[in-house]
Amino acid sequence: MPTPPHPARPVSRFSRYALAGYALLIVYASLYPFSGWRWQGLLPFDFVLAPLPRYITVSDLLINVGGYLPLGYLLARTLPARWPRGVSWLAASVLASALSFSMESTQAFLPMRVSSNLDWLTNTLGGVLGASICVWLLPRLRLAALLRLWRERWFAPHVGYGLLLLALWPVALLWPAAVLFGTGQIGPTLLQPALDTDTWRVLSAWFVNSGLRLSDFTPISALRQTGVTASMLVGSVLLLTALLRPGAPRLRLALALTLTGLLAVSLSAALSFGPDHALAWATVPTLRSVLLGLMIGLPLAHLPPRWSAVAGAMSLLLALAWINLSGPGPYYALNLQSWSQGLFIRLYGLPQWLNWLWPFAALIYLVMRAIKPAHRNS
Repeated sequence: MPTPPHPARPVSRFSRYALAGYALLIVYASLYPFSGWRWQGLLPFDFVLAPLPRYITVSDLLINVGGYLPLGYLLARTLPARWPRGVSWLAASVLASALSFSMESTQAFLPMRVSSNLDWLTNTLGGVLGASICVWLLPRLRLAALLRLWRERWFAPHVGYGLLLLALWPVALLWPAAVLFGTGQIGPTLLQPALDTDTWRVLSAWFVNSGLRLSDFTPISALRQTGVTASMLVGSVLLLTALLRPGAPRLRLALALTLTGLLAVSLSAALSFGPDHALAWATVPTLRSVLLGLMIGLPLAHLPPRWSAVAGAMSLLLALAWINLSGPGPYYALNLQSWSQGLFIRLYGLPQWLNWLWPFAALIYLVMRAIKPAHRNS
């Protein structure tokens, strides 16, 4: 007797965006640093029959399995709903294994990477588990149906890209920032090294002769730290409310989003300095900044979606201007040093890129939503 197909459900564009983004993340992490490509005298598929690695750690196994588990889930989630469950599970598992195989084969041309049959096997296991969760486990749980009901009841249609941005916000906060919630600080990082080079001095001669003064990125002041934290929080809250239906519990969702961001910051501090320092960010000035952001953001959460998008974009733009005209805050260099030597070196700078780019992506999305609130972007 053939296996019954999935219940009819549309494949959301959010799932497709998430799958595309996660697949690109895997390619980035697998082929980093994308330099030094050359033939090393080995065939790309030699790793399949090679002996297992001599040194195997539990953390490596867990990372390999856990890294591909979301991929297997997303692959199964985006396959046509009319397919039988067994076919969807097998297709998602095979596709996840094929991506891992292609990454391991390509690593044969990168001197800094090592192809491994154990990595391929554990990645495949992660993909199989993720597909199993999507195809076999979640349909049996009422939680999945409840989450889908909340999604349809609280959020407007065609907001998949906005939901993806909200999901990435806590991940972006894992990278140590100069100030709480201070994502998007690319000015000092990208421009300050250039300011110290002879080439830049030559190129900037016209500005000097014209009497203009280039920014020296002075350390961020306490008042500006408060403004950045509050503005970033307001922008994040208004990004959320711009996606909601009229009857959604806006205040509760806004508070939950704020708590999630603070938990991400606490996790970052714990990973950098140990669990005892997880709340090192919770100083009196910082808590006042969060309170100020909530005092501004929660009343604005009741604005219509279009005006929420407008106010959110203005708040993010203000925060980005402030933070990019400032230098690093206290202990920022120490945070970065701890991270560069810590566990998350395995992520090859991905949290840093998210930290840099998230507010700009959110700003663009809010502007588009303000111009055309009903545009199909999910």
